[in-house]
Amino acid sequence: MRVIVCILAGISVFAACVGGWWFYWPIWQVQSQVKTKLPESRFAVFSGVTYNKNTGTGCGYVHADDRSGRLSGRTHFILLPDGDVKFDPKDPIRGNTLEQLESLRKHADYLALVYDRCAPPA
Repeated sequence: MRVIVCILAGISVFAACVGGWWFYWPIWQVQSQVKTKLPESRFAVFSGVTYNKNTGTGCGYVHADDRSGRLSGRTHFILLPDGDVKFDPKDPIRGNTLEQLESLRKHADYLALVYDRCAPPA
């Protein structure tokens, strides 16, 4: 009887390890690909990272302070299937009307990409 219990416990632990790896492997891949695109990748802290299997897109937040200030603080990102990473545009909406419209267009394009790629299927 002990042998059967030990075998069942071993199989359960093995299944749990494989299930954890199966779940976390895409998240780890997304994080490692985004790190390659960051100027200071060793200080990157990720949160809320998801992988959408339907679109092949990874989304989440990265906190990576670089010296240029472009990615200061918590920044949303989208990792596209081709390996391109899009970061949330943090351009302030200033200037004349044309500059404001251009900045708003960048924000709207990014939000459309988030809605299209990161939203869970309905």
